[in-house]
Amino acid sequence: MAHALLCTAPDVGHYHPEVSFFRGYMTAYRNGKASWAGHTRAYFKDLAEFQDMSRTITDIALRHVWRVVGGKRTLCVKDPHLTPFFPDLHELYPTKARFVTICRNPLSVVRSRQAVHEKSGASRPYSQDDVAAVCREYLGYYAAVLRHDFQGQHQLVRYEDLDAPHIHASLATLMGVPGFDLTRLWSSAAPRPVPDIWGTEKHLGPLNLNPRLPPLRADWEATARSICAPIMARLGY
Repeated sequence: MAHALLCTAPDVGHYHPEVSFFRGYMTAYRNGKASWAGHTRAYFKDLAEFQDMSRTITDIALRHVWRVVGGKRTLCVKDPHLTPFFPDLHELYPTKARFVTICRNPLSVVRSRQAVHEKSGASRPYSQDDVAAVCREYLGYYAAVLRHDFQGQHQLVRYEDLDAPHIHASLATLMGVPGFDLTRLWSSAAPRPVPDIWGTEKHLGPLNLNPRLPPLRADWEATARSICAPIMARLGY
């Protein structure tokens, strides 16, 4: 929904699927940094040269995506699982890139993952362990961006606030666009393939932030609140 909204701005490439393949390049970059002392430094005169090579590789990938989605002035891509790599991307593109993180209430996240689990036809029921695992993943994703100083090039938005005019205005300023056109929402989106356990009725629909699922079970809600308490408090949940 958020990606579809951002892609309605003038001179922004059209809406497209998640760039999940791109995540692998960032994993390679992070692995190279982690093994710098033991192996990586043998191939580069310094860390800056390794970063230059990594940037060249990611540039090739992003330019390809840019051409595919229309070659507009601004490329806007999405992959939720890329969120923990935002600090790494900021290292590679300290002035060129802008970052937007959409944060959902963890109770809604756990409930959505439960629905996906059940639609997947898994042989076992959703459990307390699954709730805890989703919450730990949630903490890792948002802690990564909250700890990093993006020098004013990152905005974290609560999903529940995505329809607020002042949020639209601040996002437009961050992206350097005049604003967003809700009449163009999903205008270039292709229907999701069927079956798709991640798909919801909100895909291809109007901006709708209302909950689509019943509340989380009470004991699972208690677990989620306990694990995610630091982030929930910081974000006002």
